[in-house]
Amino acid sequence: LVPRTSILWLFRIGLIALFGIHIYAAAELTTRNLKARGRGRYDHKRDYEAVNYANRTMRWGGVIILLFLLFHIADLTLGGANAEFVRGDVYNNVVASLTRPAVALLYLVAQFALAFHIYHGAWSLFQSLGSVNARYKDLRRALAVAFAATVFIGNTAIVLAVATGYIS
Repeated sequence: LVPRTSILWLFRIGLIALFGIHIYAAAELTTRNLKARGRGRYDHKRDYEAVNYANRTMRWGGVIILLFLLFHIADLTLGGANAEFVRGDVYNNVVASLTRPAVALLYLVAQFALAFHIYHGAWSLFQSLGSVNARYKDLRRALAVAFAATVFIGNTAIVLAVATGYIS
């Protein structure tokens, strides 16, 4: 009844729309933070004990993820970055792509950036929903780590399985 790729393209369009909203929200948050802070720096040194690596690299991680996504689309959707690309042959396209060491490394680096980004996002989500009670700080952190780790392990398992020849 429906062409085979129609549903896939509906999902892609939805993801692109959500990604655009995410980028807009990040830009808006950055603008508001800069306005609230003024032109100068804070009067006191930042407490880097309270601000973790994911917090400090959130914007750069977002840029790394965006660049990775552009490559990912060029490589596995459009075929522009993969000489062995065959439209519709997802399995072989993934294998052909991830058997190239540079591409596998790029995917692994991107997954680290994504994991930190997701950790910070999940942590912030709990705060936005009002879970700011100090009693639940460890639980919030554990849930954020679990979510980020699940995505990281799942994505890197594919990369490592192909790169090591377990999947061919």
